[in-house]
Amino acid sequence: MSDQGEELYQFLRGSVRSGSLRKAVFSGQAAPSNPIIRVDVRPVEIRGVVVYQFASRTKTQEFHCNRTADELLSECRRLLEGDFRNVRLEASDGQIEGNLSKNGHWALRRKSVARPADPVPESHNAKRNYLIPDGIPCPFLIHTGVMSPDGTVRATQFRKFRQINRFLEFIQDIVSVLPHDRPIQVIDFGCGKSYLTFATHYLLTQVLQRPCQILGLDRREDVVATCNQIREELKLDGLSFQTGEISGFCPEVSPDLVISLHACDTATDDALAQSVQWGATVILAVPCCQHEMNQLLQGSPLSPLTSYGITRERFCTLATDSMRASLMAAVGYQSQVLEFIDMEHTPKNLLLRCVRRPAGKEDRRLSEQSSLLELVGFRRTLNLPALTLERRLSELGLLKDRPENSGLNAAGSDFGTAAGSPEVQS
Repeated sequence: MSDQGEELYQFLRGSVRSGSLRKAVFSGQAAPSNPIIRVDVRPVEIRGVVVYQFASRTKTQEFHCNRTADELLSECRRLLEGDFRNVRLEASDGQIEGNLSKNGHWALRRKSVARPADPVPESHNAKRNYLIPDGIPCPFLIHTGVMSPDGTVRATQFRKFRQINRFLEFIQDIVSVLPHDRPIQVIDFGCGKSYLTFATHYLLTQVLQRPCQILGLDRREDVVATCNQIREELKLDGLSFQTGEISGFCPEVSPDLVISLHACDTATDDALAQSVQWGATVILAVPCCQHEMNQLLQGSPLSPLTSYGITRERFCTLATDSMRASLMAAVGYQSQVLEFIDMEHTPKNLLLRCVRRPAGKEDRRLSEQSSLLELVGFRRTLNLPALTLERRLSELGLLKDRPENSGLNAAGSDFGTAAGSPEVQS
């Protein structure tokens, strides 16, 4: 290595040893035969330990791995010895850029930082340090127009970028309950343009290094065709898309994780009921357009809250999702209603996260009974019949120990003895 190359390496070594390295970028292939066109390195904190994440990018894919400080220095020395023609090293107290000439000499440019700051490694557990960071090219975000080719998030797409990362945080929080001894099976109902389907695949395979099989399902053939084209271009193994409806869909393998985002009105109920029937370990649902209760709510004791269009609509939205969460608790899930994204970005910002409780525990049975009693009492207060999710779960035989005379249907008869429903149990 030339003297200038050694100077680059010593700058890198010093910043690593002092903990001040912020970023290292290698670009500009020195040899056309090298399939790697760019390598980005950044410090990340995982379980309280600082390691260095390498993101190696080809024309169609990106590969991630984490290395210790010594492994980082060994790998970067190799990269400086002829793999790339351009390098940029950023530390909290300065920056150095190098360009390799055809005769093998590095030309260096230094830049000082007037007020050095303490280094802050990015953490996979911190909300503001994104799981998919801004500034590092991510192939699926480039293909879907969220990022420019250099990894910069487009200004018009930053809300989408934040939404994607927020969703990945929800998955990271529950990934420990998903299988470790086989590929994780995932279904995304109503995947649409599949930003979050691709993001889920990226998180599991690239960030968390977990094998998975993900299926995106949507009724629109043109959308499915576009998603499959992106998948083929990026050579994403374990990811597929197909045309189909939520109701009645039969997967080849029961899913561990089911995703349903913005399924309109009672389509969310179809997705939840199907997921429970399959025994999914985790269900993530963002409901949309909750019209059912609004149309059925009559003679409510909550006037004037329900007397005005906008307050009635918002009440019905919150009440519907709360009832859904209680019903999921009644069939054996630990249910949470969480804020998906800030209200400034979308009013449809609630996410239902349901994680199956271990079977066979007495406290689970008591919790199920309590949740169902609360749900039925609330519904009676509003003089409402059983809504779609309750009916679907009952038809599938998934609601046990339903209280006698648990509600009235639109015709005024006992719902528990309606056609297609199980007998009422006392």
